[in-house]
Amino acid sequence: MNKPAPVVATKKAPTRDDIRAALIGSRPKGETKLVTLYGMELELHQPTLEAILKARDQPDDKARTVAMIVEYTYVPGTNDRVFEDSDAPHILQWPFGPDMTKFQEAIADLTGVDIKQAMKELEEDPLGG
Repeated sequence: MNKPAPVVATKKAPTRDDIRAALIGSRPKGETKLVTLYGMELELHQPTLEAILKARDQPDDKARTVAMIVEYTYVPGTNDRVFEDSDAPHILQWPFGPDMTKFQEAIADLTGVDIKQAMKELEEDPLGG
């Protein structure tokens, strides 16, 4: 006996309207990462394109780094930012050690920054920026 040919489901290619509905009609959800910083669990939210472009306007690396910490750090499971712009002087006094390194690596991961390249540039010009 002849067996019927198997039915192969074909996936319909998305239309322009489907793509626009997914990308413009609703905001795509960014990634988050849980990190521990000096014994406190925090949640980092992936920045928006606007936030990345705004960070480029910061006058130097110090201001840019603090702005990233303030902008992307949330109380876990919420949309409540932990820090305010006025916290910058306090943030700058945090000790730089393994916790801060892991925190920065998590931010770099969420933003797609190549941490190895950034470290190479830091070694080549530690006072740059």
